[in-house]
Amino acid sequence: MHDYAQDGMTFVPHRGTHDLFITFTCNPSWPEITVELLPEQVAEDRVDLDARVFQQKVKKMLYVIKDAQVFEKVACFMYSIE
Repeated sequence: MHDYAQDGMTFVPHRGTHDLFITFTCNPSWPEITVELLPEQVAEDRVDLDARVFQQKVKKMLYVIKDAQVFEKVACFMYSIE
């Protein structure tokens, strides 16, 4: 994590300080997850499904921020998933 923070700081002299810091958390109650569970399963039983749905939502969020330009044109970006 420390390495990622250091990498991010290299952008500051060239692009300025960052404008957004977003925290995005997986919700095991998302319909995309619950509809795929068997009757006796909980979301923690299907971590593969949780990870796949989370990754799809992250890609969609990045699309909305970067490509759809909801805020403004994006000069550079970086993200980390822990």
